Parts: sequence; C-alpha cells; structure tokens
Amino acid sequence: MDCLNRAERLTTRVLEGVVSACFLVLALLVITLVVLRYAFNTTIVGGNEVTGYLFIYTTALGAAVSVGSGQHIRIGVFVGALPRRAGLLVDGVALLLVMALHAGLLWFSAEWIAAVGGFPFAVVRVPQGIVQAAIPLGCFFVILYCLTRLAALVRALKAPQREGGP
Repeated sequence: MDCLNRAERLTTRVLEGVVSACFLVLALLVITLVVLRYAFNTTIVGGNEVTGYLFIYTTALGAAVSVGSGQHIRIGVFVGALPRRAGLLVDGVALLLVMALHAGLLWFSAEWIAAVGGFPFAVVRVPQGIVQAAIPLGCFFVILYCLTRLAALVRALKAPQREGGP
C-alpha cells in the first residue's frame, strides 16, 4: 500500500505542475493579449482560442487533483458529524458516484473524439481531438484517484478504532 501512496503523491505532483504551468501560460497569454489589444490595437491570431484550450485542460486536470486531495463533491460538516464508520461509508459512496460519473464521461468522450476529433479548429488548425483529449484524460485520473481513495477507505474501515480518536 505504501507503493500506491507514493505513486499517488507523484501523480498529484505531476498533475499540479501541469495545471500550474497551464495557469502560468494562460495568465501570461491573457495579459499579453490585453496589452496588445489596448496599447497597440493588434492581437495574436488564435490567442483567444488557445486560452480556451488551456482553460479546458486546467479544469479537467484540476478536477482530478481535487478528487485526489479529498476536495471533490463532499459536505464535510455533515460527514464530520457522523460516527467514524458511517463517515467512511458515506465517503465511499460519494467516491463510487464520482467514479461512475467519470466512467460515463470517459465512455461518451471517447465516442465524441472518434467522431469529430480529427477535424482541425478553424483559426489555429489544431486537431480538435488534442483539445478534446483533456476530458478523457481528466476522467482517467479522477477514476484512478477514486480507486486509490476507495482502497484507503477499505483499509481504514478494517483498522481498529483508536480510543478517543475519530
């Protein structure tokens, strides 16, 4: 299980690095586009489209990182008020639901990319599949995080409860 935890931490660091790099490029591009537009009355052709593409990737990969850090769809006050086992079971059900949702998205996005992914975007001439790949990629990592979180929950359920602890 220690190997699984190390792999999860490494994956999280890599994804956080990619999301941070996308945000940095996104911020620099937006600032550049604003300065070019208002100071020089020009623009970078396709700049607005690229900002949209970067936003899609940061959203898809950021969602995965949020699941990995336990910040997904969850009402912490409610779960925290429950007894330990009940809270773990509610967390497990929530993870199963999030995983099922993303498995469906993964399935349908694969069909979607197969149908239209080869067509290039009009301005930047990038195949749509490259941008659309953010969705199944994010879904894959969400499912992976859900599985590792579920494994940790099962381990926590099997562990004896400590005196005075949660």
